[in-house]
Amino acid sequence: MYIITIDSEKCQGDGDCVEACPAAILSVVDGKAVVSGAVAECLGCEACVTTCPHGAIALQEI
Repeated sequence: MYIITIDSEKCQGDGDCVEACPAAILSVVDGKAVVSGAVAECLGCEACVTTCPHGAIALQEI
């Protein structure tokens, strides 16, 4: 299982992470990326982390 942390100060709401996520658990709400699906479905692939041009996303395995 993973914890996805999105720094709202850094997030510009580009949506790159949403498009990159194979589990489709991210979305952009009010101009910021958020986890909108079941976190348990996160694959831990870090596509969201590497795709974000602003370094706003961190992924931690628990």
